[in-house]
Amino acid sequence: MKMILMVLAMLLSFGAYAETRKIVIVNYETEGGVKQWLPGTIMAKKGDDIKITLINNVPSGIHGFNIPAFKVRTEVKKGEKKVVKFKADKEGLFEIKCHMHPAHVGGQLLVLP
Repeated sequence: MKMILMVLAMLLSFGAYAETRKIVIVNYETEGGVKQWLPGTIMAKKGDDIKITLINNVPSGIHGFNIPAFKVRTEVKKGEKKVVKFKADKEGLFEIKCHMHPAHVGGQLLVLP
């Protein structure tokens, strides 16, 4: 019985640390034609469930959003909102980019321990 209580306590305490991170990222274009997703840097803790709402405000069509390390890859049409979800199951600094247009300004995801 004591062992069961210990395991239950560990499971409950683990759940207290992980949370759902809700983030909104907007794609925009500067007057000079530079396109990027903002904010360019997002943060989470290892174990968090991540829910990112992507909004494309760039007048020129479809743009990509890609976090290769977490197998996140989608396209977002102008004026569209799209949601991507994943678990931050590893810590480190990870690249965020547009897989459709390599010249666009990329970003980063920082996952803390």
